[in-house]
Amino acid sequence: MTVPIALVVVLVVLGAVAAGLAGRAAGTARDALGDTGPALAGVTLPDDGSAGPPTVTLTPTAAESPRSAEIRDLVQRQVDARNSGNYGAWVATSSATSAASVSAAQFADRNRTVKVGSVILRRIDPVGDGEYVIPMGMITTQDPAAAPQDVPVSRLCWQVSTSVVTERGSLRIVDPMAGSSLRTPC
Repeated sequence: MTVPIALVVVLVVLGAVAAGLAGRAAGTARDALGDTGPALAGVTLPDDGSAGPPTVTLTPTAAESPRSAEIRDLVQRQVDARNSGNYGAWVATSSATSAASVSAAQFADRNRTVKVGSVILRRIDPVGDGEYVIPMGMITTQDPAAAPQDVPVSRLCWQVSTSVVTERGSLRIVDPMAGSSLRTPC
């Protein structure tokens, strides 16, 4: 009788610790980015409720990278693939790991109502071996039912840190890892 009660107590304590650590990680990410408010720095929030233009732009800092045009083009092709629901084009821009983790059906479901716009690449940071970290911002619109469960709204502003790697002789985008994205209704 005491074993089940002790097990429940342990599980409750572990759940509380996990929730605390998750909140701390999110706070650390927000502190690293700073409070950007509802609008993305360098991007005007569209008054019409849209995601804004689908064109990927570069900050002056990002434009200084020797591979800025190539990386901007890669991100643009991925944005276009998401906005048009073109799974094959999305796979062509994604790392092998990212492409293998998302089926055509999952891609279609994820992007059914999503439109991506106002994308800005803030920096392009080389980390070695043909890999780059790209802090970026973007706006998405979506059916609130298709939005992340914790923010079921029609428009979100995102701060994302994504990686670009060299695979098979080409640059490819790695889907952002858990904890590398902040989103807020805007």
